[in-house]
Amino acid sequence: MADIKKLIIPERTKTVCKATPDTRFWKKFKFAAAVKEYGPATHLSFSCEPPYCYTVTSGTKVNIYNVQSNEVQQSISRFKKTAYSGCIRKDGKLVVAGCEDNSIQVFEVGTRSILRQLTGHVRPVHVTRFSEDNTHIISGADDKTLRCWDLPTGEELLCMTGHEDYIRSATSVPLSPDVWITGSYDHTVRVWDKRSGESSLSLDHGAPVESVVVLPTGGIAISSGSNKVRVWDVHKGGSPLVTLSNHQKTITCLALDHTNRRLLSASLDHQVKMYDLSDYKVTHSIKYSAPVLAVGTTAHNTHLVAGCNDGIVSIRHNPTPKEAAVKRPLSALTPGSYGYFARGKNLKPAPTDSVSGMEPKRKKLAKYDLHLKRFQYTEAFDHVLTNRCEPEVVVSVIQELCRRDALKRVLSGRNEDSLQPILSFLVYHVTNPRYFTVLCDTAHILADLYSPVLGMSPSIDALFGKLNKRLKLEVKVQENYMKLQGAMDCFFTATGLS
Repeated sequence: MADIKKLIIPERTKTVCKATPDTRFWKKFKFAAAVKEYGPATHLSFSCEPPYCYTVTSGTKVNIYNVQSNEVQQSISRFKKTAYSGCIRKDGKLVVAGCEDNSIQVFEVGTRSILRQLTGHVRPVHVTRFSEDNTHIISGADDKTLRCWDLPTGEELLCMTGHEDYIRSATSVPLSPDVWITGSYDHTVRVWDKRSGESSLSLDHGAPVESVVVLPTGGIAISSGSNKVRVWDVHKGGSPLVTLSNHQKTITCLALDHTNRRLLSASLDHQVKMYDLSDYKVTHSIKYSAPVLAVGTTAHNTHLVAGCNDGIVSIRHNPTPKEAAVKRPLSALTPGSYGYFARGKNLKPAPTDSVSGMEPKRKKLAKYDLHLKRFQYTEAFDHVLTNRCEPEVVVSVIQELCRRDALKRVLSGRNEDSLQPILSFLVYHVTNPRYFTVLCDTAHILADLYSPVLGMSPSIDALFGKLNKRLKLEVKVQENYMKLQGAMDCFFTATGLS
């Protein structure tokens, strides 16, 4: 007796995404390390000069990481309460951080000693940044004020007011050291001029602003709040350029890569998305195990670092061409180890080799194929329905039953419990163009078989009602499509004649 042929399941058409240069670039970042902090990693800051170390603010500590070892190089823990916004200066010599006790502290990286302790805010300080000339510090706090400090003397130079809620982000304009841009929970992004001491421009983001970045020219500012990213043209009075909404939850952090050509956004939906700033389209996305609070890249884009809500600092490494060219020497296999006994398992025989014991194993038939082989049509149909098989499998079984002229026999004589899965499947998938022909014929058979007994079961009546509504709605949709197609044909014809 010949072996039964397996049921042929049509494969779904897969959409092939074209690999862009940016996509290939981000895929080069391979997982290097995951470091557990004592609390949520709320802020990242990167130095621009060798040895290119970076800081991670978590709990009551600001940890300084070594780029080569991906480990904590130094730990600054001289905070009485929670530390915020630990920022390392571009030259990597100083670190400034705000604190929940309303103070600001400046540390020397080499000795971890406190160089300056700045007081003046009356609420927790959540934002601290170094100026472009490295001689001033800008701070923003929950007291709604933005203050400028002189680093050599430790004196407060300026206190600017204008925000009506907590300040949560700030950034400087590289080409204009006296201009600063801040974001606040009052839904506004403000541009400040240190020379006048006032806000020169206010932009309405429409949601509490969590993060702000600016391009090096200072003409384009980007803000994030809620699940939206908004791009502003500052030189044209803050006119909005584009709004991006690719995240499902609040965006917590924005960052630019080392080349300033790519934008990174981190969100509470566990995603980090990368955008190409030439067209503001998403080029890549990385899924993390927890909500992401901070993200950034080191100098020369060698590392991608993300700080998560569960305290995990995820570090991905992009090897340089020199590092990629270095190959690890193969170590000798130790007799008795697994690798010693498993050597050669991936080798393939040459055409001239004689092979024995390599007969292909017979593939096991699926459960529904076994039922069809034994002519158990009802069991095969019930199996694919009750085991939540893919719609393609269910439709293929229905087609096989039609070919064997057994579909009507399988559908007839059912009780309320065995009829519900069939009707539910039809309600959800009858309007799918790939299955419509098969499922519509199945619905006609069910209507002929069970129309005399309608009204005896409320649940069956409800499912038949839903099926009727879905079909009527599909008919209306198709009618509208036909009308639209006719109107477009007339338009194209008139355009062609003219």
